[in-house]
Amino acid sequence: MRVTSLLFVCAGNICRSPIAEELFKQIARARPALASIQVRSAGTIAMNGSRALRETSQVALEELGLDLTNHRSQNAEGMSADLILTLDRRVTRQAERLQMNGRVVMLGDFAGDGESVEDPYGSVLEAHRACARHIQRLVEAAAERLERENIIAD
Repeated sequence: MRVTSLLFVCAGNICRSPIAEELFKQIARARPALASIQVRSAGTIAMNGSRALRETSQVALEELGLDLTNHRSQNAEGMSADLILTLDRRVTRQAERLQMNGRVVMLGDFAGDGESVEDPYGSVLEAHRACARHIQRLVEAAAERLERENIIAD
C-alpha cells in the first residue's frame, strides 16, 4: 500500500505528536520518496487550538531544530489518513474507538521495536528530552520503512 497521508496521534496533541509531525516533515524534505506525503498530527483527547507545551517547544528547538511556534492542537475524531501512527497503546485503543479512517498502528510497532513513547506531560524537562530522542529514533525508522515501501509501491 502506498502511503500518501500520515497522521501522528497522541493524547493531547501538545507534546509527542507535534514533534513526530515536524520531525517527519523535516526528514521528508530530504527524501524524494517521502516528500509528497501529507503529514499532520492530532490528539484523541485534544482541545482544538492549544499550543504545544512550553517544555516541548523548548526541547524540540534545542534538541531537534524544530520550531513548534505555529502548532495548534487538533482533535483526532473523524480524521483520516492512509496511515495513522499512535504514540502508545492506550492512544491506539482510543484512536480505534474514534472510528478514524485509515490503518491505525502504534509507531513503535510500525518502526519495528514495539515500544510505547511515554507521555512527558507534567514531567520535568529531562523527561521531555528523553521523549524527543525516543520519538526521533522511531520516526527515523518509520521514515526508512515508508521510503522502502513507497518506492516498491511505485
